[in-house]
Amino acid sequence: MFDHEQKDLAATLTQMERQARERSNFNQVAAKQRMIEWVRQDRRFDDLEAERVVDRVQHCRQSGAVFDVNDPALRKCGQPRPLAGRYGTGRY
Repeated sequence: MFDHEQKDLAATLTQMERQARERSNFNQVAAKQRMIEWVRQDRRFDDLEAERVVDRVQHCRQSGAVFDVNDPALRKCGQPRPLAGRYGTGRY
C-alpha cells in the first residue's frame, strides 16, 4: 500500500476518497476539499495536480472506470493524451 506502483497508488487514492466521504458525512464538497489536502500532503503525489487527481478519482468511482495514475493530464502542467476527451480514452 505504501509502494509507488500504480496499483498501490490507485488503492491509496480509493481509500482516501472513501474516508474523506465518511468523515465529511457524505458531503461531496467537503470530502473533495479534504481529499485535495490529503493528496497535497502525500509525497508520493508531488508530481500530480491534486485537484485533477481528486476529480478523476471521484469520476471513476461514480462511473466504474479504471483509474490510470500514469495519465499525463494528471501531472502538473501536463497535457492530455492525443484525441482524449475530457476524461481520456477509457482508462482513467
